[in-house]
Amino acid sequence: MKENSAKSIAVGIAVKIVLLAVLVLVLIFTGRRAYTFGYQIFAQEAMSEAPGKKVAVTITKDMSFGEIAKLLEEKKLIKDKNVFRIQYLLSEYKGEIEPGSYVLNTSQTAKEMLRVLSRADEKETETE
Repeated sequence: MKENSAKSIAVGIAVKIVLLAVLVLVLIFTGRRAYTFGYQIFAQEAMSEAPGKKVAVTITKDMSFGEIAKLLEEKKLIKDKNVFRIQYLLSEYKGEIEPGSYVLNTSQTAKEMLRVLSRADEKETETE
C-alpha cells in the first residue's frame, strides 16, 4: 500500500515538473515574440539600405488599410503587414492616406512611407 502511494506521489511530482517546464518554455517563447513585435513597431527599420529600390504603388479609394499593408508587403516595401498596421495606428497619419499612384523606396521607413501616402508634404506647402 505504501509503495503505491509513494509511486503515485512520485508520478504526480514528475507531471507537475513537466507541466512547469512546458509553462516556462511557453512564457519564454511568447515573451520573445512579443519583444520582437514591439521592437519592430518602434525601431522603424527599412527593408534595405539607401539608395534602395524604387517601387511603384497605386492606392485606390476603395482599398482598406489592411489591403494597403498587404500590397506593401507583397511589393517587399515592408516586412510585416501587422507591424505596419500598428505603426499606422500610432502615427500622426492615421486616417490621412490619399488614393493615388506613388513611388516608394525600399530604404524608406514606415513613417516615411506613411508621410508620402498621406501627401503630408503637399498639404504643408498648401497651408504655407
